[in-house]
Amino acid sequence: MNLRGRAAAAVALLLAVAWAYAAALSAPFHFDDYHVIVDNPRVHGLAAWWASMPGIRPLLKLSYALDAERAAGAAGFHATNLCLHGINALLAWAVARQWIVRLAPRLTQPTVAAWGVALLFALHPSATEAVTYVSGRSQSLMAMFYLAALWAHGRVQPAAGVAGVQLLSPLLFAAALGVRETAVTLPFALALMAWYAGQSPLAALRGLGGHGVVLVLAGVAALAWPGYDRFFATSLQVRGLTDQLAGQAVAYSHLVGHSLIGLQTNIDPDLRVPAGPDGRVAWVGVAWMATVAVALASRRRWPWLGFALAWSLLQLAPTQSLVPRLDLANDRHLYLVLPGAAMAVVVALASTVGARLAAAGVLGLALVLATATRARNEDYRSELALWQATVAASPGKARAWSNLGWARQQAGDLDGARRAYACALARDPGHRQAAINLSLLPPGPAGTARECPPPGRVASPSPL
Repeated sequence: MNLRGRAAAAVALLLAVAWAYAAALSAPFHFDDYHVIVDNPRVHGLAAWWASMPGIRPLLKLSYALDAERAAGAAGFHATNLCLHGINALLAWAVARQWIVRLAPRLTQPTVAAWGVALLFALHPSATEAVTYVSGRSQSLMAMFYLAALWAHGRVQPAAGVAGVQLLSPLLFAAALGVRETAVTLPFALALMAWYAGQSPLAALRGLGGHGVVLVLAGVAALAWPGYDRFFATSLQVRGLTDQLAGQAVAYSHLVGHSLIGLQTNIDPDLRVPAGPDGRVAWVGVAWMATVAVALASRRRWPWLGFALAWSLLQLAPTQSLVPRLDLANDRHLYLVLPGAAMAVVVALASTVGARLAAAGVLGLALVLATATRARNEDYRSELALWQATVAASPGKARAWSNLGWARQQAGDLDGARRAYACALARDPGHRQAAINLSLLPPGPAGTARECPPPGRVASPSPL
């Protein structure tokens, strides 16, 4: 593909993103946006941000402060998120080309195949939470530095004698860590790439000294800076090891079967640690071990497949592992999984059905994904619409009903708010926020549990 062709392909990729996310710019702030941005004076300008330092995720907060400095309101924050996603689509294209050239050398048009990877990444609806939800920026901004570091490392390896250039990837890695600590996986991703490309384990670690230094310094900073100690202490108190393992089986089942494959998005999924023996735990455990086995076994014959599987597990490891989180899983944690999953799809199609049929298949799938993403963005058009969609997907979750009550209250529907709060309390009588909000409403018809639709059972994916 010549320069003009690449320019046209880049424009087409960005136009596809713009079409899928057309409604994003008019969305308001949602959910945690109020706690993280709107009601957080530490990000209301550059001076406020500087006065709050040192603190956790400094570059993420800096990005919020820069948006606040422009005083562009919610639209300005959303515009930044959308630009980040567009940049990430282009970076995914560049990184995927490096992957395909090294892992699937038989493909005759690696640039075209990589463009297909970027297209599927950019349009998958599970990315919506990292793009249209402003607080999801922690994923997309981190991913920008992460993908840029991957690309830079691949580009500078042939120029090993150029000292200054060798620092670019580690510096970008440091920036990614300054946004979100889950970027810690980057050196391991680089080593996996080299190993699947045929290098020995020892050789795969060469050239990663700068990244190792950044990793050590980041660990020291995390121990020294205020905030991280509370961050990790709170995390470790969420649940015990046994519950955490059982909960992760539920989380993996949801993320892979429900969000990644099923294209069913939900900002507040009703995921709970099983109270007793649960078949999903065994099924997901077997599936996880089988995935690891296939990733290892396919290194020599299908290195692109093995790397895609290993990449996906690696990207989920920081949030879906032994370290507990308050929520078992969120769609935005799939954001960096998507490039690997997309590469597996594109290369598998190109290797089995030929270039033309593969191109048609990728474009058809992209249209399905774009349509789903465009529809999902409509749910973000207002707080009320978002929480109506959420209670439809999570009818048994008290927090979703409580947030719907607040959205109705803000919209002036006080009777609807009372009913939603009553539904929240019917699901969880100890839900403090719903009880407080209901008590503060002026007198009116009281909602009752009988008015709530039955919780039903949220459709769960088949065992993996």
